[in-house]
Amino acid sequence: MATKSIATLKRKADRLFQLKLIEEKPDSAVSGQATEVIHHFINKSKSNNLRYDWHNGVPLTCKEHNQHHLSGDPAIVIAIKEHYGDEWFADLQARRRIIRKFNKGYLRGVIEELS
Repeated sequence: MATKSIATLKRKADRLFQLKLIEEKPDSAVSGQATEVIHHFINKSKSNNLRYDWHNGVPLTCKEHNQHHLSGDPAIVIAIKEHYGDEWFADLQARRRIIRKFNKGYLRGVIEELS
């Protein structure tokens, strides 16, 4: 069997993270409508430690996600912060700068946990 690359494992883990959290968080944190996508409140590019963190995965509709990313609508961020509260926000901020080493073993563990 061929050894999967880190990029392949990361794509699989990302997909599983979306599927698992959509199942576990069926209602949008903004509107209460059906969840269509999981948004990383702290961007993946800003914190690899929070990439697969359940608390960093915010359920949104596609429309809400697009409003946030394409128009930078601050109402989305405000609604998310109001929904989860100050303690949630402070916890993510405290853990966002922790550096996590991404290697095949770590990603395989994430995939196993999410499967």
